[in-house]
Amino acid sequence: MTLATAAFALALVLGAISLYLLRRAGVPGRIVESDGPVARPARVLRSAKFGIAGKPDYLIIEHGKVAPVEVKPTRESERPWLRDVVQLAAYCLLVDETHLHFAGYGYLRYANRTFKIDFTDTMRAELLRTAERLRADLAADDVDPDHDDPRRCVRCPVRVPCGRPVTA
Repeated sequence: MTLATAAFALALVLGAISLYLLRRAGVPGRIVESDGPVARPARVLRSAKFGIAGKPDYLIIEHGKVAPVEVKPTRESERPWLRDVVQLAAYCLLVDETHLHFAGYGYLRYANRTFKIDFTDTMRAELLRTAERLRADLAADDVDPDHDDPRRCVRCPVRVPCGRPVTA
């Protein structure tokens, strides 16, 4: 067996395992793009209108409509985290902008459950407000760090130059 044949066989096996796990996780539909070996490679989606770009883990077709899927494999929660919902909302906006038949929702997959999240007008407005705040922070001379989660501060790549680390 050549190296190329072995790599192809491994990709097929990994793809089959990914499909099985996604189905078992409660995400329906047919995967049409993925960030792994499951389907056609995912492409970066861009919205010139809103200045947003991103690449969801999966794009699926369900009932003839396209929906994004974002997977957080190590996260466990009974409710979706706001930052994950905003990330999924960005993917929903991008799919809405780039695909003719957007489903109007997306899926957020945690280790312990799957959330189907509708892309509402309220969610769109929150996403656009968040994007504007991020752009303002990027243009600012100094931005107060987010010290709500000391674990994030410990892993932060700018902890040393920031000089304001959380010590708790």
